[in-house]
Amino acid sequence: MCVYAMGVASLRCAVQNCCATLDSGSAGLGSGFCSPALPTTTMNLLLFGAPGCGKGSMSVALERDFGLLHISAGDLMREEVEKETPVGRQVAVLMNEGHLIPDELIVSIVINRVQQPNVKGRGVLLDGFPRTLRQAQALAKSGFRIDAVIFINVDPKMLEERCLQRRLDPVTGRIYNLKSDPPPESIMGRLLIRSDDTREKHQRRMKIYRKQKKALMKHYEAVIIEVDGNPPLPEVYTMVRAKLASFLNAKTKSKL
Repeated sequence: MCVYAMGVASLRCAVQNCCATLDSGSAGLGSGFCSPALPTTTMNLLLFGAPGCGKGSMSVALERDFGLLHISAGDLMREEVEKETPVGRQVAVLMNEGHLIPDELIVSIVINRVQQPNVKGRGVLLDGFPRTLRQAQALAKSGFRIDAVIFINVDPKMLEERCLQRRLDPVTGRIYNLKSDPPPESIMGRLLIRSDDTREKHQRRMKIYRKQKKALMKHYEAVIIEVDGNPPLPEVYTMVRAKLASFLNAKTKSKL
């Protein structure tokens, strides 16, 4: 999970810009790119991968194309921080230091969200949770079942490069990548490096991710859909979309 050093207003703006970019087709993930035959699902999915694998952009397209309700652990925690709740104040300190959030905090936040009335009967796309075996077990204990895990597998060197190349426009909230999605020259001077997009913090997060990954992958091994995340994002999403559609169609047929 990459932590954004911005408030809710900027976060909303970033999401709007992300959606506009995707819908325009400039990133290859717009509505014109998508087949109308994609199955809407009430299954619950987990989008899983290392920091910098592209979960944020991927989740926007998956939510739209498969009729899912996207629940981001990062967004929920940022909301707690903005509201300055007791949990939010604890989260803020950890975020600023580039640490992941302890299980007991994130479990309470996310499970509270998935148990809300407006989630019932919806297919859910979880992003950034669960990321540890304890979190997965707590989620299962709450009665919430994960039907499939989409695992975006990216080379570690590429992950680091992606994180270090990111820049935030504090005016619009848009995230640019100096290499793959460069900003206009006119705004270069105002761009910021996000608080967690440093080599040291990225390597710290990767160390934690590698430690947690093995047990979580073992826990969900029967429902993992693995995708090569090294190609450009449009190509990765093509593979994700095709594999997920095939998985959902097979599940539907098995119930007939």
